Amino acid sequence: MIRKGLPVLALAALMGGCTEMPATRQIHYRCDNGYALHVELDEEQARVHLDERTLVLPRRPDMQGERYVSDDRQQLFLRKGDQAVLAVSAGHGMLRCTELP
Repeated sequence: MIRKGLPVLALAALMGGCTEMPATRQIHYRCDNGYALHVELDEEQARVHLDERTLVLPRRPDMQGERYVSDDRQQLFLRKGDQAVLAVSAGHGMLRCTELP
């Protein structure tokens, strides 16, 4: 009779070591130049997927939206409502984008 409880105890022990992963939101944007942008957001960072690379930008405090900035401040992703701006290489390129439904 004791054996019936062993699988439940083993499962509980395994799950006890799990850490909760932050929820990731995947958002698709269409930018004013027709460019399609795919972004993954969680509580700590944004992963902005470009054609040939992915920018990983830490989240920074912001009072009016969500702001993600690279440590060297060369890349910036701002998001408020369904609007977003991606600036790359300190002003050498900027995309204004709208979230797709």
